[in-house]
Amino acid sequence: MLKKILLAMVIVLVAWFLLGDDRSESVYVEPASERLLDSGTIMGFADRHDVYAWLGIPYAAPPVGADRWRAPGAIPAWEGTRDTVKFGAACIQPWSFMTRDTGVAGDIIGSEDCLYLNVWAPRDALNAGTRLPVMLWIHGGSNTAGTAAGYPASHLAGSQQVIVVSINYRLGFLGWFSHPALGASASSPEEASGNFALLDMVAALQWVQRNIETFGGDSENVTVFGESAGGRNVYALMASPLAQGLFHRAIVQSGSIATQALTEAENYRDEASPGHRNSSGERVVSLLQQAGLASDRESAKAVHETMGVGALAEFLRARSPQELLTDIGARAGSYSVPQTFRDGVVLPADSLLEVFADPKRYNNVPLITGANRDEQKLFAAMNSEFSELRWGLIPRITDQANFDRVTAYLSDGWRLAAVDSPANVIASNAGAPVFAYRFDWDEGGNMLLVDWSTALGAAHGMEIPFVLGDFERINPIPWFFNPFNRTGRETLSAAMMGYWAEFARNGDPGGGQDQAQPVWQAWQADEGGVLFLDTDTDGGIRMSPGRLEVSHFTDRLLADAGFADVAERCAMFINLFRSPWRGYELFDAREYQRLGCAPAE
Repeated sequence: MLKKILLAMVIVLVAWFLLGDDRSESVYVEPASERLLDSGTIMGFADRHDVYAWLGIPYAAPPVGADRWRAPGAIPAWEGTRDTVKFGAACIQPWSFMTRDTGVAGDIIGSEDCLYLNVWAPRDALNAGTRLPVMLWIHGGSNTAGTAAGYPASHLAGSQQVIVVSINYRLGFLGWFSHPALGASASSPEEASGNFALLDMVAALQWVQRNIETFGGDSENVTVFGESAGGRNVYALMASPLAQGLFHRAIVQSGSIATQALTEAENYRDEASPGHRNSSGERVVSLLQQAGLASDRESAKAVHETMGVGALAEFLRARSPQELLTDIGARAGSYSVPQTFRDGVVLPADSLLEVFADPKRYNNVPLITGANRDEQKLFAAMNSEFSELRWGLIPRITDQANFDRVTAYLSDGWRLAAVDSPANVIASNAGAPVFAYRFDWDEGGNMLLVDWSTALGAAHGMEIPFVLGDFERINPIPWFFNPFNRTGRETLSAAMMGYWAEFARNGDPGGGQDQAQPVWQAWQADEGGVLFLDTDTDGGIRMSPGRLEVSHFTDRLLADAGFADVAERCAMFINLFRSPWRGYELFDAREYQRLGCAPAE
């Protein structure tokens, strides 16, 4: 009987984890929500927290057929009133729990017709004549997975009196694909860049400029904010000349400053300047073999190099999404693909740290940037090196002390690359202020033989429900948010929403919306200063002095007896500072050699 009960619990857990909380609400169009856009009339519905919501609004023409791998085009106008009560389709991606769609591993879900956005606005703002701050959310998912549908923003909009916009954008090979054959027929240098997803985001920001006032929003006070890959994209927008003047503040949650060279995006993996294993060159070689036009890799390279650019572009646009995403090594919907290309047009040819050193070279706006204390625990908990998966889903950490030690290095490395380094570079150039945070909440529940407070802690993505104020619909695991941690998390969430919204309003988070929280002080060049976000039982919200530097990691590695030898220390240093996700700019050859490592190539 006990085994049957446990099996039933596991089935429920699997369904919840993979499909999310699928309880649906009845939605009816609300005549009072009718709005006139530049492309036609829409009608939304009354959502929670005294807001109206409009879901699935097109912001660009569908990039399908001959328009695949093109810059986003103008929205076709429509006649009559369009009901906007359902999210638009997710962009093409491998199925995973992040899509909130039914499916199994190996399925390809979504649509190429996916350039839709969503708006939440306080009901009173529609006809009050006021202009509220606008916050545009960019979802994460390695830039290969995810959808805006997973991030309801009614609570943030209603409680903080802001307008929230969330967007879909092209993902993976459809969003990031730089190839000379496509560039040859491009209508502009921007289209030739291969940074199609960034062009989508620019188009969404342009839509906001044209239309947001009809929802009560202020087009001259727009904040872009995003998490993980969404944070990486916010940094990219800060650096992109195409986004100049389209936003006025930026928030990066667990992001990345990494960008990639065109050689990495296009070349074969075995060239003198090697390309990524999923570069456009490698993808074409694979597709030619799939299509029966070549029998092996070498013959496929020969076909690739002799096929005319027009024929090759036509061949690529004729491939189905299933063909494009065959054998790419996807895991939980994510796969590794070159992205945020340093093309010299959409993004500068230099690294972001170099760009951010000069306020004249980027969109110099006030910035919040932060990371979670235990970023890497989410990924390590599913890694067989650190855990066993019971029933294929529930992790059991095999050596908690080693797990904590290794993930602390990797999580702090994430913070150094995503927060402390760019914050210090920007603060040193006397540009707009930077505010840094660390999210520390680690009070997840204990169920089914798993203590989530130690298995995940303050892991990657755990701050999102706090920022959006929705623990019901953004709930990663059953019982993770429960009655025992409700009071603390809801108090912390209210404070975080207040900080985020006050920053959106004024460019300075201060003490939050009601100024009742500790004052969030700006980062000081070479001194730092980070706001720790936690409940009162774990130290509360407080400023912490100092900053991380590469030399601190060298000192820790040298003093850490947990490493068997110099080789293990060197491998950790490489993992920390030569990462496609975190970038390569922070690698310090002198610190590497101080560990006793041979000079790196």
